[in-house]
Amino acid sequence: MVKKYNIRHHCETHHAERYRGMQGPPRREKLKEFIAGMKKQQSVISSSRDISAAAVNASYIIANDIALTSKPYSVGEFVKTCNSAS
Repeated sequence: MVKKYNIRHHCETHHAERYRGMQGPPRREKLKEFIAGMKKQQSVISSSRDISAAAVNASYIIANDIALTSKPYSVGEFVKTCNSAS
């Protein structure tokens, strides 16, 4: 999570000229747009993290099955059982 101070410092040093004249409702609208964009970025990152975690979990399950059967993954019937389980 980004710290509030870091965001404020970034905005004051890099974007001060652009937003200095904004006051009242236009400033609030722009803030709402920024917050909506940030939440969208966070949801994309969160969903990709969930997908990645699911892939790692599936990999561990298949590795465990390979270890339990003591057969290579290329054996036909073992491949069929792994594919039907997913």
